[in-house]
Amino acid sequence: HVQQTTRTNNMTPYLQALLFVAIAHIAWIYTVDTPKAIYYCPLDGDGLLQWNENCMFSTTYSDAREKFVAMGNRLRDQLIQAQGDQTLVVLDVKSISYDVSDVNTIVKYGDYANYIDTLQTSNATTSQTISPGKDTVDALLLTLYLPNINGVDEDLDIIHSSGTHGVEGYLGSAVQLSWLHELILQNQKQLTSSTDAARDFSVRRVLLIHAVNPFGMRHHRRTDQSNVDINRNSLATDMFKSLQSRDPNFASYVDMDSALNPFPSVTADGERFSWVDTARRFGYEGDASKLAKQDEMIQKRSIRLEKHSDTSRVKIPCDNLHSWIEERMEMLHVLRSMAKYIITLGYTNAKRALVSGQYLKPSGTQYGGGAHQYHERTPENSVVALQHAINDFAAFHLNSSRSSTISRRVFWIDVHTGLGKYATDSMLHAGKKSDRYDWVLKLTEALGLESHDDVSSGYDLTKGFVNDALNCPLPRCFSVTQEFGTRPGVLVALSFILDNKGYQQGTHQYGYMNSFAFYPNRISWRQKSLRGGMKILNAAAKVSHRDEYLL
Repeated sequence: HVQQTTRTNNMTPYLQALLFVAIAHIAWIYTVDTPKAIYYCPLDGDGLLQWNENCMFSTTYSDAREKFVAMGNRLRDQLIQAQGDQTLVVLDVKSISYDVSDVNTIVKYGDYANYIDTLQTSNATTSQTISPGKDTVDALLLTLYLPNINGVDEDLDIIHSSGTHGVEGYLGSAVQLSWLHELILQNQKQLTSSTDAARDFSVRRVLLIHAVNPFGMRHHRRTDQSNVDINRNSLATDMFKSLQSRDPNFASYVDMDSALNPFPSVTADGERFSWVDTARRFGYEGDASKLAKQDEMIQKRSIRLEKHSDTSRVKIPCDNLHSWIEERMEMLHVLRSMAKYIITLGYTNAKRALVSGQYLKPSGTQYGGGAHQYHERTPENSVVALQHAINDFAAFHLNSSRSSTISRRVFWIDVHTGLGKYATDSMLHAGKKSDRYDWVLKLTEALGLESHDDVSSGYDLTKGFVNDALNCPLPRCFSVTQEFGTRPGVLVALSFILDNKGYQQGTHQYGYMNSFAFYPNRISWRQKSLRGGMKILNAAAKVSHRDEYLL
């Protein structure tokens, strides 16, 4: 008894220390590292000059878009104020908006010229307006004045895109707003000084594309209205056909179907989804035994889930607690299923099954499109808007017959969140067999950035990136995906698996998890990530295409 009492007394300081650390950690999160105040961020011209770092972040798509448009209009106002020989950092401003909210209207690339209601254009002397309630892809084309130093030349254009994965766009939006804010401050300094413009200067065009997937950003989802992952959807029609007619289980997605889609799956006609029937309809002629086995499992699981979803149950005062417990149980169930496949397949192979995309199951996670519009097999409206903004509005002509006659090159940065070390950015590439791999390594080294193979692992079979070969063809265009780490990979996967379940079932009960996984509400994460995004955008604006790593 004495020995036990002595042991307990010896342990007490350690328990007290552990308790103190736990309390201190919780206090740090909820009193120091979590934004509490609603920051005053006026959108009028002079008010914009007073913004601090917190103003760059938004809580809603409408808020982010309003700020983006206000920044562009402020730059226009400064151009109008410039008189005589005053030369500002920004020489010209143009903008355009694409309404992509009508999911029932498929806009093909060549149609935008005649689709007047979809376009809102403005130039350096006309302010841009906002269409309330619309989901729009907005773009700003800036012509910058750069003193000719350090070998900077004018033969390189920049594209910076945010919101390809909807909810991930809040960080990319903050980077764009912060960069525009710096330009506004530099212009304001030029307006109030008498400094002569440099005689030897270069011109650089920068195209900022805000909220490529506005629906996803508005609803804090990664996909659009049709549950399509825009970053698997930039494909030509023949590529859609090829991907749909291959073995659906080429990356073990079908094997993991029960973990990736833990809900009864039905077609648009209300019929139970069948891998065999769908694969045959889209041209798959190979062995379907694994598909048939999975269909049997889906049927049994659907029957079991339907029995447990009793909508006629009388609600009681403890329903909120009951729902909370059910959500946690569902999280544990999905985590257990994912753990099983990670153990049997290995982490990278399980990740590959998830991120490679699938083109047959519209209600499933990582759906790349094509199956919900069988007779069209065309990219989503957001992708078409992106193509028009780059090739026609900005006149970069990357995928036209004129491309080979144009000497200017384009460097494209697409911003994402979710993968990698917390608040640390890395450069995502398509794999070591990619023709861009060596270039990405040289570029990241030159810009002082890190390229992590562990972040890029598993993406070697993935197709349809917005900044891949279809929209950014070599040798004129070079692209990188800047990825900012948030949560552990398993939790990131859990969030969008359950979010998709809630969306497909109409409950939206797990929507908050996407914000947790892709847009952490932590001051430390936001500040560090914002500075990482600014670092590469500022570097890109000054880089020369004659530098060794762009040859």
